[in-house]
Amino acid sequence: MSETKPTYVMGHTDRERRRLALQAAVLHPLTDSFLRRAGISAGMRVLELGCGVGDVSLIAAGLVGPHGRVHCLDVDSAALEIAESRCRAAGHAHAVFEQADVSEHKPAGSYDAVIGRHILIHMADALAVLRRVVALVHEGGVIAFQEYDLSWHPRGYPEMRLLFQVEEWIVDFFKRAVAKPDIGTRLFSMMQDAGLPPPECRAECVVDGGPHSLVYEWLAETVITLSPRFAAVGLQPLSEADTTNLTQRLREEALANRGVVIAPMMIGAFARKLSAS
Repeated sequence: MSETKPTYVMGHTDRERRRLALQAAVLHPLTDSFLRRAGISAGMRVLELGCGVGDVSLIAAGLVGPHGRVHCLDVDSAALEIAESRCRAAGHAHAVFEQADVSEHKPAGSYDAVIGRHILIHMADALAVLRRVVALVHEGGVIAFQEYDLSWHPRGYPEMRLLFQVEEWIVDFFKRAVAKPDIGTRLFSMMQDAGLPPPECRAECVVDGGPHSLVYEWLAETVITLSPRFAAVGLQPLSEADTTNLTQRLREEALANRGVVIAPMMIGAFARKLSAS
């Protein structure tokens, strides 16, 4: 397998695609702000890696407008169908979709920007991917990625036993399942190793709670999606008792304690390609 081809540890199921939609609702403001800071704007030609069901594609297509173009790559054909349908429904005919990984993509010309969210963490050799995308943009072009650091999980307040257990399950899995669970924290260094100047970085966490928050379902669906893969990395799969009504139990625990949930830390990093001279 190519070192630049993703092995998506979350799987390609309908449940995972629904989890991605929940995640998108939670993370939308952070990604929208990040892409704007990175300079994604009207008329740009943008390549997106690992578009999934199109959440970042929709944001990028809105920013570049009808005179721009967003070329979206993913290896999951079902996710690509959903993403394309969503973009068409939103009137974004300038977003196009291709079933491929970055090593297979043959662009007609250089891009103004390459973007991605939560894709490098799934790569066996993220540095090789970064070097590949640097070659795909013209001088002055933007490389912009948002990635988690899943080597740890920030704790909310106060102590919430079930919530903290769910967070520990997620971290334990990623520390075993991917090459660099702390890929977000590594971006500053890795982007320079790929030939870019020191990137502009920002670490952000969603901090949320209350009766109507989506974070309970997002975390519950994340660990339920991962559970069938626990055994492959040496973890005990969750029992039916662990997963039954998990969203409801997380919400009830937080409300009973007036607790706040802190989502995993996500680092956004972007830089512009310098002249070769």
